[in-house]
Amino acid sequence: METIEITNFTDLQNGENQNQTAFIAPVDDGIEYEILSDRKELEYIDYLNLTRVTEILGEFFDVNTAAIAKENSLCAAALGSSVDTALQKVLESDPISITDSTIGFSKEVTKNVAKELTSIKIKNIIAPKYEKEALDILLKNEFINVIQIKSPLQELLGFITKDIKVTPFGYLIQEQNLSKLTKDSFKVMGKTKPTQQQAEDAIFAWKIAKYTKTTSAVIAKDLSTKAIVQDNTNGIDTVEKAMDIACENSKDAVMAVDGVIENEEVIHTAIQGRIGLIIEAGDGRNSKKITQLADKYNISIIATGIRNYKY
Repeated sequence: METIEITNFTDLQNGENQNQTAFIAPVDDGIEYEILSDRKELEYIDYLNLTRVTEILGEFFDVNTAAIAKENSLCAAALGSSVDTALQKVLESDPISITDSTIGFSKEVTKNVAKELTSIKIKNIIAPKYEKEALDILLKNEFINVIQIKSPLQELLGFITKDIKVTPFGYLIQEQNLSKLTKDSFKVMGKTKPTQQQAEDAIFAWKIAKYTKTTSAVIAKDLSTKAIVQDNTNGIDTVEKAMDIACENSKDAVMAVDGVIENEEVIHTAIQGRIGLIIEAGDGRNSKKITQLADKYNISIIATGIRNYKY
């Protein structure tokens, strides 16, 4: 059995609430980073939000990616031809949550991105590189924490080997979820075949859903999230909320869920939202009925055989 030793504690201002004390300690093979702004102290929630963002940056390390997190939840993510484009996509995806949020980029932050962010009330920004002019702009804003990731982003995938939770019944310890889509797991189940764009959006949405809290639904189009709803106990309510958030953006978009669709009402909701493709695990009791219903309304169904529950 492995022994985990925690040392070198650093006090934090407080925990989740002001009446709670909190600390942070370095983890073996953790992320190497530097706080570039004058405000050298991050809060408890900042570390959680930075974690949510860097998970996405690690997943899409080789393309221009932007991601937003708040209250320990991923709010929006997008890929673009440039970081400027990726930023515009996430701003369109969730213009409300951007206030006081943590935003991350997989590539060098440009001067234009820095100007845009200083006009918005951003709390934290994290990226591997910053243009000199961009850094000059950001560091003049005393309210923004500017953080640089010095570890290669591809090393962020699975850098923690164990997921540990403390309960009154004992320590719950499990391996990290390192699931990946393969040709064998990626199967079009129905008669309706996805377009190339839908297939790309499906892979993107599935990867985003992997980092959401169960039960979740991710609506995506043009490699950008249009809605992320998570941490519910009812899959039907989750999908209905996602459709309400996406509105007209759900037309011909894709929907990814973190598990299995068992209830036909989920498909009826997707029909009302004019979803073009659904990607799910597809190994449920009612998967055959679900596929038949989707076929009736020309919705593509992709089954991965992989459940990405995250409690």
